[in-house]
Amino acid sequence: MTETVQEATPLAPTFAELGASSEIVASLASAGIERAFPIQAMTLPLALEGRDLIGQAKTGTGKTLGFGIPLLQRITRDDSPGAAPQALVVVPTRELCVQVAGDLEQAGAGQGARVLSVYGGRSYEPQIEALARGVEVVVGTPGRLIDLVQRRNLDLSRVRVLVLDEADEMLDMGFLPVVKRLVSELPAQRQTMLFSATMPGQIVA
Repeated sequence: MTETVQEATPLAPTFAELGASSEIVASLASAGIERAFPIQAMTLPLALEGRDLIGQAKTGTGKTLGFGIPLLQRITRDDSPGAAPQALVVVPTRELCVQVAGDLEQAGAGQGARVLSVYGGRSYEPQIEALARGVEVVVGTPGRLIDLVQRRNLDLSRVRVLVLDEADEMLDMGFLPVVKRLVSELPAQRQTMLFSATMPGQIVA
């Protein structure tokens, strides 16, 4: 009788093993999320050290937590009125904006991180009121973000972490000049993470 022996597939690392804080690990575990996808396992060790990075990853591969966990660990809750955001995530569409903001809220629930999504096609007032109360993280589309900056409702002078998500799609949609303007409003000393499914020359530059 011949027995077939298969090599066991190694388990993916847990977020705790990759260096996520106990608050974030607990928040993710409450949602049934404990082990990292490959893009997260590759990204987290570098990003948690505060390094700038470029990640090539398609939509749906789990990259939000790859940048979201390091982003959340770089911020501190600030209850002072009108506290300016410490992290900015720029995305091309309102659908992605809502999804990313939801993922960050879930992961940051244990530390009380306030995450605000801003995008066009809805009233300015609730977004302006939320900014006036103070937030730690802003996730937004380029057009609405630059509008809020120009109206002086959004102060980017305290941003420590910048994430450009789906950068190639932003290029295709003609947002690159607006993104460059947004970046010019940020402190030079910051961590920058860029994710894109493809890497055209303009994106790498």
